Amino acid sequence: MTMCYRELKRPEMIAEAYEKAVKKEPGNEELLSHLFMAYVRCGNYTKQQQTAMALYKVAPKNPYYFWAVMSIVMQAHMSDSKLSCTMYLPLAERMIAKMVKENKLEGEAELKLYIMVLEKSGKRQQALDFVNGLLEASFLGTPGSRWNFYLTKKAELLLRMERYSESNAIYRQLLLDDPDQWQYYQDYFTSMFALVDINWTPDETTQSVSCDYTVELALVFIEQGIAREEAKSSKKLRGPYLACLELLQLLLKRNHSAASRLASPLEQIKQYFTIFGDKNCCFSDISNYLYMLESETDKFLADILTSLGLNGENTEDMLAKEPKIMQRHVCYLAVSRRLGKHCLSHQEKLRLAEELIHRHREGLTLGTDLLTTDLQYSDNYCLLAVHLLYDAWCESGDQLLLWTICALLESALKSSPSNFHIKLLLTKIYSYLGIYGPSVGIKLELRHIQFDTLGYMCFHPALKVGHYSAWKSVLTEALLFFSTNFKDTSEYIISAYKYGSFTKVYEFVQFRQRLNDSLQFALLNVEKNICDLILETSNHQSAEKVLTSMDIDPIIDECKWEDLRDNRDLDVMLTWDPPHSCLTHEQRHLSFTEQKQWLRLRNLTVRALTAAMLLPALPLSHESTTSQAVNGGGTNMCDALLSLHDQLKQHVEELETEHTCERRYSLQGPFCTLIYPFVTGRHGALLLQFLRVVQCCFFLQDDTGKLETSDLQMLTLEIDESMKLVIGRVSEGIIVEGNGQQQFSASTLTQAVLAVETLSHGCLLLGVCDKLLQPLRPVTGRKKSKKKEETVQQAVTSVISITTTQLLSEFSSLLVRMETFAQELLNAVSADAISMEMQQLNLKTTPSSDMIEDVWKKAQFSYSLSYKQIRDVIETKRKYLASLKPQSSKQPH
Repeated sequence: MTMCYRELKRPEMIAEAYEKAVKKEPGNEELLSHLFMAYVRCGNYTKQQQTAMALYKVAPKNPYYFWAVMSIVMQAHMSDSKLSCTMYLPLAERMIAKMVKENKLEGEAELKLYIMVLEKSGKRQQALDFVNGLLEASFLGTPGSRWNFYLTKKAELLLRMERYSESNAIYRQLLLDDPDQWQYYQDYFTSMFALVDINWTPDETTQSVSCDYTVELALVFIEQGIAREEAKSSKKLRGPYLACLELLQLLLKRNHSAASRLASPLEQIKQYFTIFGDKNCCFSDISNYLYMLESETDKFLADILTSLGLNGENTEDMLAKEPKIMQRHVCYLAVSRRLGKHCLSHQEKLRLAEELIHRHREGLTLGTDLLTTDLQYSDNYCLLAVHLLYDAWCESGDQLLLWTICALLESALKSSPSNFHIKLLLTKIYSYLGIYGPSVGIKLELRHIQFDTLGYMCFHPALKVGHYSAWKSVLTEALLFFSTNFKDTSEYIISAYKYGSFTKVYEFVQFRQRLNDSLQFALLNVEKNICDLILETSNHQSAEKVLTSMDIDPIIDECKWEDLRDNRDLDVMLTWDPPHSCLTHEQRHLSFTEQKQWLRLRNLTVRALTAAMLLPALPLSHESTTSQAVNGGGTNMCDALLSLHDQLKQHVEELETEHTCERRYSLQGPFCTLIYPFVTGRHGALLLQFLRVVQCCFFLQDDTGKLETSDLQMLTLEIDESMKLVIGRVSEGIIVEGNGQQQFSASTLTQAVLAVETLSHGCLLLGVCDKLLQPLRPVTGRKKSKKKEETVQQAVTSVISITTTQLLSEFSSLLVRMETFAQELLNAVSADAISMEMQQLNLKTTPSSDMIEDVWKKAQFSYSLSYKQIRDVIETKRKYLASLKPQSSKQPH
C-alpha cells in the first residue's frame, strides 16, 4: 500500500497509514521506524523529531537519538535565523553534549554532526576544543583520508578564527603528505600572507609551531616541493609547479620584491608546458597565468613551436606523428588563441582554418584503434578551425561559413561519435540557421540533472523553429524529472538517515530546494501550458478542458520570483578565446535577467488567458461576486483580467524599450530568448488587443454602460492593422539577399512560429467572446404558432437592442478578419515551404562542397518538418474559428 502511495506521489498518505498502525502498536520499533521515514518523505521535521525520540525510548539506540538531533538541525535550517540561534541549535547542541559527557558517541557521523552543530551556532572555539579532544582521539592512528579529515577540519577552524600560524603549520604538513591538493595551497597562501601582513613572529609560546610566516620561508617551501618532483623518475605531480606560478602571481600583485627570486613567468610556464603539455588539462592550468608574459608572448610561442618541431617547410614534417606531440601542438594553438594571436584578417583566418582541418583529417589515422566511446586525438584541431570560421562569419556575415562549420562538425562527429563538444557546437550553429539539431540526428541524450543544467540547449531551439512535437516531448521529459525530484531526493535523504550520513541530509535538502527554485523549472511549467494551449485545442470545448486540467489560479502568482536560481551550465562548451571575448559575469547576469523577463511574459500570458476563460462563468452582473473571489470576496475574474491586462501591457512596453536590438552572446554562451522577435513582430500588441476585445464583450453584454460598441469597432481596426504588420514580417520570406548572395533567414521562421502562437491565443479569446455573446443571440428552432411567434418576437425585441445588433455584427466581422489572418499566414508559410524545396545552396568550389550538400539535405528535412507542423497548427486553428460561427442562426434586423 505504501508503495502505491509513493508512486501516486502522496507521501502524506503513507504517514497517515503508519500513524494508524502505531496507535495500535505504540511500542513496535519497526512501525515507528517506518513512520519516521514517512515523515522524512513529507519533510515534516517536527514530527520526525517526536517520532525519533519515541523510537529511542522504545529501543535506546544511538542512531534513533541522532535522527532526532538531525531533525532539530533541519528545523533550524528551515526557520529564521533568530529562532534557529535561540532555540533549535542550542537544543541540538545540548542533546549531543549530553551524549559526549556520558561517553556514548559511537560513530564517526555522530562526531561530524556535533562539529556541524557547533559551527552553525558560531561556536568555533568549542568546535576546535572538541576536534582537539575527542575527535583527535577517535581518528588517531587511522590511515589516509580519515586522519586528513581531522587535520583539514582543524586547519579550517583555525583559519576562520584567524589563528593563522597554527593553521599555516597544519596546511604545511598536509601539503607534505599530499602535494597535489590545490585547496591546501590556496589556504596555505592565505594564512601565510595574513601572517606577513600583521608582521607575526614566533614567541616563547609558539616556538614549537613550524609555520611559514614570511615570504622567504614560503619560497623555500615551494622550491623544495618542486625539487622533490624534479628528483622523481616516475610521474610528476602538477600541484607544486602550479603553486609556484600562483605564488609568483600573488607576489606580483603585491609588488613584492621577493618575486624576483622566483623564475620568470616565461621560464615557469615553459617548464610547465614541457612537463605537462601533452595533458588535456595543460591549457586550463596555465590560462590564468598567461597574462603575466606581457611582452614575452611572442618569444614564448616561438620557443614552444620550435620545441615541437612542426614548423618545417615540408607539409609532411608539419604533421604530428604521435598523439602526445599532437596534443602539445593543440595546446600551443589554444594558448595562441588565448593570447589574441587569432585576431587575423579574414583571409588569414580562412587559411589557418584550412590548415587545421587538414591536420584534423590526417590526425584521424592515429586514432584508428580507439573505441567509439573514445575521443579522437585530433578533434580539437577541428574545434579550433570551427572557432576561426565562426569569427570570420561574425565579421563578414557570409552564411556559407556557417554551412561549412556544420559540414566540418558532422564529418568530425562520424569519426568521434561520443564527442559532446561537437554535438553542443552543432546544436548551436544549426539553431542559428533555423534547424533543430536533434531532428537531424544530433542527440544530446540529456539525463537527470542535465535537464536543469543543459536543458536550455534543447528547449529554446525546438520552439524557435516550430518543431512542436519535439518541443512538447522534451518539455514533458524534463518536467518528469523535476516532478519526481521530491520523491527521488526523499529516498536519498532516507538512505542518509539509515546509514548515519547526517551531513548528506543537509546537502540533499539543499539540492532539492535548488531544483525547486530553478528558473528552468518555472519556465518549463509555463511553456508546457502554452504548448498544450497551442496543440491540444481544436475547439473551445477542448480549450476549456485543457485550462481546467492546468489548475491555474490567475489571481495568485505562484512563481517565487525572488528565489529563482540560474542553474544553467554556461561553461560546458570549450573556448580558447581571449578573456575579453569570453562570457563575462555581467553577460551571465544579463542572460538570467532576460530569461526572467521572458518567464514573466509567458506567466502573464497564461494567467490572462485563464482569467478570460473563466469570465463566461460569472453572473451577468459585473458587481456580483464569483466563486473565484479572494481576499474576502472583493476580487473577481473580471478585475483579475483587467489587472493582468495592465501588467502585461506595462511589461510589453518595458521590453520594447529595453530590447531595441537583438542580443548575441559568445559562442559558448546561452541562447537569446524570443523577446526581440516578439516585440518587433508586434505580437504583444495583438495579444493585448484581443484581451481588450474580451473585456469589451463582457462589459457590453453585461450592459454596464462602461463601454460603447464604437470601442469594439476601434479595436477591430487596430487589430486589422496589427495583423497586417504580423503578416508582413512573416511574408518577408526565409530566403533573403545578403552579401551579394541568397541567404536563409531563420528570423522569418521564428516570426511564423510567434504568429501561429498569437493566432492560437486569439482563437481562444474569440471563443471566450463567442460564449459571452451566446445569450444575446436569437434562438431559432422549431416552428411555433402565430400567437407564440408574436410573443417570442416581442421578447426578443425587448432583449436585443440596436447596440446588441452592432455588437454581434462587429464580432462576426472580427471572426472573418481572423479567418483571413489565418489564411494569409498559411499562404505565407506555404510559400516559404515551396521556396525551400526549390532552393539549392549556391556552393563555391571548396573541399567541403560535398559535405555541405549532405548538410543541406538535413536542413531541408528540418525546414520541411517545421513548415509541416506550423501548417498543421494553422489548419487546426482554422477549424477552431469555423466552430465559432453561429449555426443556422439569422442575424437580427
